[in-house]
Amino acid sequence: MTDSEQRALGIPENPEDWKIFPRNLTARAAYIVPGNPPTTRPETGVDNSFPGLEFDVRNLAKFFFPGTYFEVYSDSGARLRALRPESQAARWRALGLTDADVERGLYIWAMKGVTAPGQDPDDPPAIDFHDTTGLQVWAKAVALYPDTRVGLVIGPAPGAATTPPEDAMACLDAVWKQGGDGEIARDGDGDGALRWAVLAGPRARYLNEQGVIDPDVYQPGELIQTLCTPWMYDFRDCQCFYWASNKPDVVTSEDGKYEYLNFQRKNWLVEPQTTDVAGDYSARRLREIDYAEMMVDWQQLRPVSNGRERGQDYVPPPGPTDVTPGTLDWVRTELEYLATVEHALAVQYLYAYYSVATTRDRPSDGFNAARIWQAATEVFHIAISEMRHFRWANEVLVLLGGEPTIGRASMLGRRFRVPFSLQGLSSAQLQWFVDVERPSRSTAEGLDGMYTGILDALRADETLDADDRRRSVEIVKLIIDEGESHYERFSTAQRMLAGLSQGAWLRSDYGRTTAIRGVTGGDSVPGVPVAERAGTDRAAMQALADEQYRTILELLGVAFQDTSAEGGEALRQAISLMWSLDDTVRRLADRGITPLFALPEGLATTPPPARTQADRAQALARIRAEAEERLDAIEQAAPAPMVTTLASAFRADLERVVRAMAQDALSSSV
Repeated sequence: MTDSEQRALGIPENPEDWKIFPRNLTARAAYIVPGNPPTTRPETGVDNSFPGLEFDVRNLAKFFFPGTYFEVYSDSGARLRALRPESQAARWRALGLTDADVERGLYIWAMKGVTAPGQDPDDPPAIDFHDTTGLQVWAKAVALYPDTRVGLVIGPAPGAATTPPEDAMACLDAVWKQGGDGEIARDGDGDGALRWAVLAGPRARYLNEQGVIDPDVYQPGELIQTLCTPWMYDFRDCQCFYWASNKPDVVTSEDGKYEYLNFQRKNWLVEPQTTDVAGDYSARRLREIDYAEMMVDWQQLRPVSNGRERGQDYVPPPGPTDVTPGTLDWVRTELEYLATVEHALAVQYLYAYYSVATTRDRPSDGFNAARIWQAATEVFHIAISEMRHFRWANEVLVLLGGEPTIGRASMLGRRFRVPFSLQGLSSAQLQWFVDVERPSRSTAEGLDGMYTGILDALRADETLDADDRRRSVEIVKLIIDEGESHYERFSTAQRMLAGLSQGAWLRSDYGRTTAIRGVTGGDSVPGVPVAERAGTDRAAMQALADEQYRTILELLGVAFQDTSAEGGEALRQAISLMWSLDDTVRRLADRGITPLFALPEGLATTPPPARTQADRAQALARIRAEAEERLDAIEQAAPAPMVTTLASAFRADLERVVRAMAQDALSSSV
């Protein structure tokens, strides 16, 4: 391409001028901006103009001429309703146009401007709005070309019944050619009633310099105030993600007691879990607020966050308040908490996996059996991945000079704050797993979003040792990236189970719903598995599984303190003990017994310091000896063959693991 051809096409000669700059704040942002979703922006909203599903575009064009606000819904024509905003209307007031003139009633009689291709921008045709409705005037206003000059003739009589006087049209032509602001003609000596006014100026822009609808021009609610029916009608009747895109249909109560509540129920304080009769649409409607109630008492609808209702004064819980966000102390504090969240999620996912009635190996026959096995396997692999995250969060914590933790979070999430609970893999619980693992690059949402702020802080901190900083950034990025695969795996599990009855895969002893049976002899407690009667073989098997869980945590507490390569091998030895726990829990499941995964009393969430070889060897010997004592007590309480067999197998595995970890500790000290 020659230089002359390039100039003819309007291509800048300097390559640096070719860059495209974003016009709006959202495009300029380097991350997902919390707040209004894309559908709240008019250029991305659903609109059919008459009247529009999310906004009414007619309201946008009622400010087509700067400093004026026109109503366009009358058959009498387009009426001037206000001079605003004041910063733009000042030029018309300087001509002598007053609010009193507007209150008496002024209409557009004629308009001059470019509305079609081929028209001369220096002298476009004038349009007479005699015998024209307000919406027809609006259609011409919408057709005005951007960044062009517009002239108006307005007067006190309805435009549809008025032919613009010749002197007014002559004034319009003169003002247009001279480039002035306009002229006003009044009765008498110029101080009487307004006869007509000619105004000329640039076609108004709807966006400000930041690329958003100009808040100085458009007031809140102005774009939706003239939808065909009050918004309450659509809000009440349209469901299943039709409209509005952000309207909930089913919510969880604020206290978590009820998982499925109709968002539009009349009794929002308390409502028993009710099941609508299949096909009985009228019965459900009677329990919902009606149109009138929604119009006059809409505030009774509760705020909803992450599918859970909140109080009207709900404020998202802040993060740690004793440290400054973004500092190294803040990173350590967050990692201490996130490690406990990863621990909690690993246990939740394991419990959900064991609740599925399937085998360890893929079934050799049966299409549905293979689907169920595949879904369960996806959940199992995610649980293993969360164990890695538990390890990685602790590794970064130690690299940054903190102490590792083997604690388990009782509340998941800084913002969505869901209590830890053990629940079977019901359809609803699987959906919650999908939601909690949904990718989010915002620090305000999602589990991976909680790591995003940590990653930014580590990248910005130049006080860290270069190698520790590099390794920490790599690990945090791995956690974020693997979190996205968790979402995909849970979604795969949903697809595998789609169309199957929940009873086809969920073990009955884990509960048919997400509210697991309560402790034997007590009330039903959501998320608490069944504790078998003390002194029975079944209770002994549960105790054995809990002992294995406890011992693994204590061994991890030792291994987490060594970030060397040899320490990594010791960690793998500790993790290998989980297969013993897996074997025990599968035996429990085959006998209709749920694991408890109970945190033992007195367990130190921050392991005793064991940074030297001698300290680690001593800690390992103590862990093994105490575990032996507790295993003996379990066997004595219920000397059943199955308990003895499983306890003996665990002793052998524990001896092997402790010996290997001690050898690794010795190697790392050389």
